[in-house]
Formats: sequence, C-alpha cells, structure tokens
Amino acid sequence: MSEHVYPGYRWFVLFVLVFATVAQGVVLIWPAPLLEHIAQHYAVDLGAATGALMVAFTIFVTVGAIVGGICCDKFGWVPTLIVSVALLAVSTILVPLFGNGFGTLVLARILEGAGAGPIMASVGAVSVQWFPHHERAIVTGVQGMGVSLGIALGFAFVPMAFVKTGSFLAAASWMSIFPIVGVIFLVIVALGKKPPVLTAVEAAEEGDPINTDQDFKIATKLPVFYVGILCVFFLSWVMQAFNDLTPVYLAAKAPLGAGHGVEIAGKFMALVQVSFMIGSVASGFLLEKVFRESNKTVIAIGFLGAAIFALSVRAPFVYGNLKVLPVFLFLAGFFQGWIVPTTLAFIAMNFPSHIVGKLTGIWMGVGIFGGTAGVVVGAGLLHKTGLYHASIVVVGIVAAVGFLCALFLNPPTVFKNAVKGKRGLALGGH
Repeated sequence: MSEHVYPGYRWFVLFVLVFATVAQGVVLIWPAPLLEHIAQHYAVDLGAATGALMVAFTIFVTVGAIVGGICCDKFGWVPTLIVSVALLAVSTILVPLFGNGFGTLVLARILEGAGAGPIMASVGAVSVQWFPHHERAIVTGVQGMGVSLGIALGFAFVPMAFVKTGSFLAAASWMSIFPIVGVIFLVIVALGKKPPVLTAVEAAEEGDPINTDQDFKIATKLPVFYVGILCVFFLSWVMQAFNDLTPVYLAAKAPLGAGHGVEIAGKFMALVQVSFMIGSVASGFLLEKVFRESNKTVIAIGFLGAAIFALSVRAPFVYGNLKVLPVFLFLAGFFQGWIVPTTLAFIAMNFPSHIVGKLTGIWMGVGIFGGTAGVVVGAGLLHKTGLYHASIVVVGIVAAVGFLCALFLNPPTVFKNAVKGKRGLALGGH
C-alpha cells in the first residue's frame, strides 16, 4: 500500500460538507413552523398540506440521493454538490414565485428535495478522498449532526423571518442564504487543494483502469449490501415514528398520553434532537477508540439502546417522573444517533472508493423509506386502538429487529485487497 499525507485542509473540507448538510436541514424544515398559515392561505386541509409539502421533499431526497451517489462516483463529489446545492438555493429563493398556487409550491419542494438528496450521498466520497481509514466514522458522525443542527436552525430562524416579513413565502426565501453560502464554500474547495486520494475519473486519466460496473455488480450480490439498506431502513422507521408519536403522547391527557402538555413535550423533544446530534458525533469516536472499528457492534448497541429507551416512555415510573423522563428521552436520541453514521462509515471503510458514492446514495435513498413506513404503521395503530401504546411498542420491536440485522453487517472479504490510483487506495491509505 502506498502512503498518503492527509493535510489539515481536510477539516475545512469537512466543515464545508457539514455546512451543506445544515443548509439541507434548514430547507427541509422551513414549512413545518408555518404549516397552519400555509393551509389557511391556500384553503387546504392542514393534514393534506403537511403531507404534500413534507412527503414531496422526502421522496425526491431519495431520488436525489441515488442519482447524486452515481454522479459523485462519475464526476466527483465537488461538482455534484455545487450543482445540487445551487438547485437547493435557486428553488428556495424562488419560493415566492412558485407560491402563486399550492401545486406550484409543491413543485418547489420537489426541486428542493432533488437538490438536497446528493448531500447525504457525498459523505462516503468525501471520507475516502480526504480522510484516513480510522477517521472516516468521525466524518460520517459529524455530518449526521449537521442534519439535526439544520432542522434546529430552521425552527429558530423561519418563525423570526415570518415575523419580520409577514409572509411565509418571503420567510422561506430568506432561508436560501444557507445554500447560497454553501455553494460559495464548495467553489472554494473546488479551487483549493487536491485530495490525497484520486477520484475514479482522475485515476482513469492517469492510466489506472477501474472497472466500476464490475465492482458494483459484485457489491450488489453480497448479502451485506442488503443488510446495510435494512439498517438504514429500520433506523429511519424508529426515528421518524418516535419523533412523530412521542410529542403528542407526552402532551396528551391520560389515558391517551402522559398528560404533560404541549410546552413540556416540546422542550423534551428538543432535548431528543440535541442528544441525537451528540450521539452522531460520538459514534465516530466510539467506533475508533472503544469498539476497534467493529461497525456492527456500534450499530447493534445503538438499536438496542433505541429499543429500550423508546419503550421506556410507556412505563409509569418514567413518564410520571419529570426528573427521570428527560434522561430516558436523552438516551433514546443518543443511541439513535449512532446508527446511520456508523452504517455509512461501513461503506467508506470496506468498499472500493470508486463505488462508495453510489452505495451511499442507494443505502440512504432506499433506507429513508423506513420513515414513511413508520409513520403509516404508527398512524394506523393509533386509529385502530385509539391509544399510543401499540404504536410505541412497534417502535421498540422494529429497533429490536434492527439489532438482529446489525449482527450480520460483516466486512466483505472480496474487496479486502482492492487498490486504486497513484495517490489513492480503494480502501484508503493508513
């Protein structure tokens, strides 16, 4: 294996990736605080407005992630993100133009989702080009924090912009500042230092043939390829269902819920978001320093913790004690935060770098549909039983299934000795 010098500049590259991820989170969430005003303005049902604007974004994040992953491998992650974040910026700044009708506003959300998708798919390519093997989980963990941080900033800034402008369309347009700055940072990276590991395109130009299609076909025939998708799918189910069901359960009066009211429930769920960010960042360090790069151990423990602490909110000694409840909610978010970053790090640590973008895009793009399944099943059980207990139990069961699934996330031996490029290794330099 050739030796590589990984410059300190790589931390600026990681900052730029995180900033783009924050921009994605802000744009994702901008309608949420304003949904009541949006529904009234267009005279549509609040539930229909919520579903159309949020689901349209989510579906096209999936499309964007898969397409973006392919483009990251084919053209490089920097040009791919410049195009995608520019689309995110343009579609958001033009929300007032799209806002002439509800249908065209949904179209704006589709374009925003398509622009956001490639950002999550790019983390694998960034980590294999700029970071040594033992730091790649840190990269995916820090990026995972960026999603929650962006959502938190969106909840903070969107209402402020609405108060200032008096228009939900203008408030949305103001959020374009985040992707606009993201594009500027990405252009700086494009003009800056070259990564220590070659892209597939660069390697081919320098005479190092790479059979991307063959390696991808080999990867898709491995059982671990599908195990990884399932890990993301089950976490998306758990996280989305937990975040949707728990706030109402905590706020609603008995026997429907815990009876703590909307204000306390909101504060506690904000704590869950903070703990998720902390868990995402901590996962990389835990994987490297504590669990010796055993991805499946970290993911399995994450699912087990998520199952235990999600189910705990049904216990009277937890939901009835305002000193104990926030601790258990914090731990639920903390363990959930371990799973996706460690799963994506598994790709960057164990597959050839010239298919990492495509694999990351597929795992994220397909896996995110677990969130839709979680919401549908949870809502169906609530409708059938009239209580939240069954829905919360299912969250715990799905997390337990995720725990069992993670035990089969074994590194593929077929790619163990793969190498590429004069400046790069398929599994990266050490």
